[in-house]
Amino acid sequence: MLLRRRIFLTIFPVAAFIAVGLLVWCLCRPPALYRVTILPTRGGLNTFAEKLNDHGQVMGVVYEDGHPRPFLWDHIHGIQGLGLAGECPMGLMVNNAQEVGGTTPTDPNSAKSKRAFLWESAQGRTMLGTLGGKMSLAIAMNNRGQIVGISDTADGCPHAFLWDRETGMQELTAPDGSRCQPVSINDAGQILVMSLKPTVVSPHPWFLLDPNGAEPLHPIPADTQPLSINASSCVAAIEKPGSPTSYLLLRDEHAIWKRVFHMHDQLLPARPLNDRNQIAYTEHVYSRWESLRNRLPRWLVRPRQPSYRATESYLWDPAHGRIPLNRYLRGITHFHVVDLNNNGCIVGTGQTKDGTSCSVLLEPIPERWGE
Repeated sequence: MLLRRRIFLTIFPVAAFIAVGLLVWCLCRPPALYRVTILPTRGGLNTFAEKLNDHGQVMGVVYEDGHPRPFLWDHIHGIQGLGLAGECPMGLMVNNAQEVGGTTPTDPNSAKSKRAFLWESAQGRTMLGTLGGKMSLAIAMNNRGQIVGISDTADGCPHAFLWDRETGMQELTAPDGSRCQPVSINDAGQILVMSLKPTVVSPHPWFLLDPNGAEPLHPIPADTQPLSINASSCVAAIEKPGSPTSYLLLRDEHAIWKRVFHMHDQLLPARPLNDRNQIAYTEHVYSRWESLRNRLPRWLVRPRQPSYRATESYLWDPAHGRIPLNRYLRGITHFHVVDLNNNGCIVGTGQTKDGTSCSVLLEPIPERWGE
C-alpha cells in the first residue's frame, strides 16, 4: 500500500506537469495560416510545379521516360495535359487568362534551336518567332499575354524582345541604345531590364522600360541584383547575392530602397514579389559551424564539399513580418518555393517520405489573416 502511494505521488506530478505543458503549448501555438494541398501525381510519376496564377492554377511538369510533360492543375479539374506530347518545353509560365508561355526545342540535334511560344486552350500553340536568328527564349509574361525574353539576331547576337499580339516581336533596348537583359514585366507593361554596355561597366545600369518612357532604377545600392517588379512598380532585389551578408531589398512606391531582412544562402524563385509586397523564398539551413566558417578567411578553412543541405522556406508580409512555412509541411522534406501569386498563395516542390518529388500548394486561410 505504501509503495502504491509513493508511485502515485511520483507519477501524478509528472502527469500533471505534462498535461499543463500540453495545454500551454496548445493555447500558445499560433493558429495555422495555410491550407496545404499536395498535388496528385500523374501515373505515380514525379511532379514539379513551376508557376502559379491568381486563380490557384498550378503550371508544372511531370517526367515521363526522362522527358518533361507540361500539365495544368486546379482544384476542380485536377491534372490536365496541354497536348504538347513529344516535346520538352522549359521555363513554363501561366497567367490569369490560362495562357501558357515557355520555350520549346525546334531541333533535337541542336541545343541552340529553341523558340519561345504562347499556348492557349482555344488556339493551341503560337510560335513567337525570333529577331532574325535561330533562337528565342521566353523569360517572363504578364496577365495581358505580353512576353519578354531573349532572341538571336541574324548575326547571332542575343537581344531582348517584347512580344504581344498586336505588334508581334519587337526588339528592346536600354534608353542609351545599348542591348539589355529583361528580368520581369508587370501588368502595366513596365519591364525591368539591365543595360548591357559594350564596355565593362560596373555596376550595370538598371531601368524600368515604361510604355510612357524609361525610368532609371537609381539610386540603387551597390552590388545589388533586382529580381522582379509588381503592379505598383515596387522592385524586389538582393544586395550582395551569394554573400553571408546578403540582404533582401524592397524598392517601395516612392522609389526608396529598404532592407527587408538578412538572408543566408538563398534559393529565390524567379518571381518572389507579389502585388501585396509579400515575398516568398527558400534558403539553406546552416549549422553553427557553417555559420562560423562563412565568417572566417578563405585561407583558414578547407573548401566545403558539395552537399544537399536542409532548407527553410518563408513568407515575408509587410504587416506580419517573416512567417516560417516548413511548420505546415509535415511529411514533406527539401521543400522550396517556386512561385507566389497576388492572393498570397504559394507553390513549391518537395519530397515525400518515399523520396517521390511532389508539388505542394499553400493557400492562406482568410480569417486567420484578419481578412
